[in-house]
Amino acid sequence: MMRVLLSKNSKQILFNLLMKKHGAVSLKDLALKLNIPYKTIRNWKNGQRKYLPNNLMDEFSEKLEILDVQPNNWGQKKGGNAGRENKIKNLKKLWSDPKFSNLISKIGKKNIFILNKKIKEDENYRKFIRKKIKSLKNKKRQFQSELLELKNRSYFKNNKISLDNSGVLFSKSDKIKNIKLPLETTPKLAEEIGIHLGDGCLSIHKNYFSVKTNKKEREYMLNFLFPLYKELYGLNLKLMELESVVGFEVYSQALFEFKNKVLNIPFGNKVNRITVPPLILESRNKEIYSSFVRGIFDTDGCVHLVKSKNNYPVITFTIKSEPFIKEVGKMLEIMGFIPYLGKYVISLNGYVMLEKWIKEIGSNNPKNMAKLEQASSSTWIE
Repeated sequence: MMRVLLSKNSKQILFNLLMKKHGAVSLKDLALKLNIPYKTIRNWKNGQRKYLPNNLMDEFSEKLEILDVQPNNWGQKKGGNAGRENKIKNLKKLWSDPKFSNLISKIGKKNIFILNKKIKEDENYRKFIRKKIKSLKNKKRQFQSELLELKNRSYFKNNKISLDNSGVLFSKSDKIKNIKLPLETTPKLAEEIGIHLGDGCLSIHKNYFSVKTNKKEREYMLNFLFPLYKELYGLNLKLMELESVVGFEVYSQALFEFKNKVLNIPFGNKVNRITVPPLILESRNKEIYSSFVRGIFDTDGCVHLVKSKNNYPVITFTIKSEPFIKEVGKMLEIMGFIPYLGKYVISLNGYVMLEKWIKEIGSNNPKNMAKLEQASSSTWIE
């Protein structure tokens, strides 16, 4: 649970909403109905306890102005947090001032320094200290992630995005094959778009479209991709097997025009030309975002353990498009992840990010599923 600092006006709005929701005629009545001591409720309302538990305002958060967020045990830390509160009390919005980001990065550093200084020659003692350091760093990353989620809670609106296919032309071959096109943005379409941007190829020559993956991913191709393309587009695909890759090729005017004109996916060379399609971004739907990212990860992503850091887990995926990397990085941040961006690569580091990925995004590629499971069951020191 987190502790939240509200503006004075927002605090008044919150208690009015709580009294209305619970049918309370007074503050004492509200305390009884919430099963919280009256003195505590009074102190929350009158400002003697400035930070309120976030579960009081879950359903009202969009109507409230949040000035600051702290972990639940914030007030119990040695020396208090008066200095930290003074540094951030004037923030109008969470993380609107770069000083706050710098402050977050320092959480736990003093404790880590003290613990490192006390390390002795004894191996068991060293392991104990490292475990303590790992715990501190995990808590910091978990705290950062929860702050991001709270900051962006009102972002997801679950907009329904209909697709205008009226300008798409069907060839005679398309009609014979009973090619069909999706009518709205769904998680399955979002995942297919991610797969296309990862391992797909679109060419104007003969309205060509293909997806080709490593030969080791034959099971993923047959058991997931083929049924997906059948459901979305009515395609009856045949497996193409080459020396090092497996995949399929399709020649379809309707599919080409749908992907290019409706989904806004460019044909030809993808380097620095692909971006996240507007229909994905405008959905503001967390499930669609997760499915889209999963499609990219299952075609151009991997999980590996850094042996030099005691099997430290790292999730990465690489796409040769700087605009695309920045957009996907922003999507992940909105979802509460802490991504590290390179020119063409995104990395998510550590146990907290790994467990969040497994819970919220996951994989449909057996190869990646096995690696995620292996990473999750391994032990490492951060």
